[in-house]
Amino acid sequence: MLRAILVLGTLLSFAGCKDEAREETGISREDYIETYLEILLAAEAAADSFAATDSALAVLARRGLTEQDLLDFARRYRDDPGYLADIWQEIEERLEPEETPEERPTPEERRTPEREGAPTRRQS
Repeated sequence: MLRAILVLGTLLSFAGCKDEAREETGISREDYIETYLEILLAAEAAADSFAATDSALAVLARRGLTEQDLLDFARRYRDDPGYLADIWQEIEERLEPEETPEERPTPEERRTPEREGAPTRRQS
């Protein structure tokens, strides 16, 4: 839920922005992604929205960035929503826990509907 709010807030904040006489930050795609990942993970671990904000500001400070740096990056690509969607897809993928081979369902398990009491994962 928090991720969706942050994504929506970011998208809305730059979607309606007009060009302003600002220097581009030079923040890279990878810096943007890694910073947002850190912010999202810190926010999930926070006790409340105040702590989440403090955590986000701490992440930015540690990385030597500001909220404006993130917004400026997003503004640079506001005319390319596909590029921004790819970035958020990558962020979402990196947030997903990776399954180990033991956790992945076998092909048979993927084809068989789950039944009550039937194992859905390989037993080690």
